Amino acid sequence: MLYLTLRGLSWAAFFESLRRANYFYISLMLFWSSATYFLRAMRWRVLLNSQKTLSASGVFWANMAGYLGNNILPARAGELVRAAYVARREKIPIVFVLATGFTERLVDLAALVVIGVVSVLFAVTFSTSMQEAFKSFAIVAVIGVAFIFLLPFFQGWVIHILRALPILNPALKNKLEGIFVHFVDGVKVIVQPRRGVPFLLFTILIWFMDGMGMVILASSLNETLSLAQSFLLIAALGISSALPSTPGYVGVYQFVAVTILSPFGVAHESALALILLVQFLNLLVVSIWGGLGLWLASRIEPAKKDDAHA
Repeated sequence: MLYLTLRGLSWAAFFESLRRANYFYISLMLFWSSATYFLRAMRWRVLLNSQKTLSASGVFWANMAGYLGNNILPARAGELVRAAYVARREKIPIVFVLATGFTERLVDLAALVVIGVVSVLFAVTFSTSMQEAFKSFAIVAVIGVAFIFLLPFFQGWVIHILRALPILNPALKNKLEGIFVHFVDGVKVIVQPRRGVPFLLFTILIWFMDGMGMVILASSLNETLSLAQSFLLIAALGISSALPSTPGYVGVYQFVAVTILSPFGVAHESALALILLVQFLNLLVVSIWGGLGLWLASRIEPAKKDDAHA
């Protein structure tokens, strides 16, 4: 994808685009991006607090350590990093923590699909292939949301089948049942109005800030993006991050940015400069806060076996 993106690129125009950029606005995006990551941590905390009240700082450090892991480890292994961080620090079941993270990602996928579909309606200059792609992901999102709402209704049925399996010994059955119950507890918490409503409000605010951030960053490169175009780019980038890729999504993000922005009259070189700035700023913010989070995690005393349900 990186090869396809760079093919035919005018390097002179690319470097000129970076040279003419307004780096004052770009530096401000470091604070803007940090704020959105903090909001993401507070959104996750809404779900985690159903188990016990967690400190805002603790969840933030865990979340950033997880994002750092996602940037450098394959298969989104950062999800395990942040779950282990919270489970070890707060002494709550790691399966529950993983389930809340899983729920968070499914809701984000649904939000990205809605953002993408609505943005396509406003951004009429767009290929039908991308519209079909959003429809495909919409199906996945609907299935994911349905899973969240329906799983608790099948909890008793699954436990009954698990207990009836003759090939498992009683100790293993009890362990698997406990894992499943903790997972369901982590998933179903979002259907509670006192959790689901603030979670939804946080989600709307987070994606709005991401959209505005992309508009500001484009303007720093003397390019004009409407909010709808910005949302469409963010939706495509978010969905593409689900694909197996290199660390930091190098190649994937470049290809998506050029593909999305070219129909809107954004020059190939400017689109590439924009996404490189997005990746650089994201990597810088995640490395700073995530690195601090991992350092703090190394100072946490290991939980006792009888206290940690992990």
